[in-house]
Amino acid sequence: MSDINADAKAIFLEALDRKSREELERYLADACGDNSALRSRVEELLRAHQDAGNFLGGPWPQTATVDEPPITEAPGTVIGPYKLLQQVGEGGMGVVFMAEQMHPVQRKVALKVIKPGMDTRQVIARFEAERQALAMMDHVNIARVLDAGPTESGRPYFVMELVHGVPITKYCDDNRLTPRQRLELFVPV
Repeated sequence: MSDINADAKAIFLEALDRKSREELERYLADACGDNSALRSRVEELLRAHQDAGNFLGGPWPQTATVDEPPITEAPGTVIGPYKLLQQVGEGGMGVVFMAEQMHPVQRKVALKVIKPGMDTRQVIARFEAERQALAMMDHVNIARVLDAGPTESGRPYFVMELVHGVPITKYCDDNRLTPRQRLELFVPV
């Protein structure tokens, strides 16, 4: 029996290339056949993608400028049951920290919080769609979402398994992978 999540993800990625609703419907009917659970899963992913304003393929939020408020979180800050240890990444709309969950269990996690000034309805919707899409993924090569909530100031955050390693883009660049090799690396995920 195949892994429905892996199948759904592959079909979802192909579905994104469909230019019209009719073409999409034909593709889904062909790709999913009479497997209603698979079709439902793919449609969930498509809805999350659409709700995110085409976050994965759409225009990226601008990077920080001097006009944007500074990041208020820093090592030592406590958000819910998590104590921030160090910043490990920053994207257009969020900052990722290594954090320690203090209760009910102790463990190291990754915590992503939306940047100050990026808390518009549209960006929050994208952030929440990203969180939901990740939460629906169940694959050995994808970190699991463990928790989510708002900071004291009301900005959303989510918590995932902490994965040590280099970013996949750096790995690809360092190893001079061709576009085809990059796609072959991506497909199993």
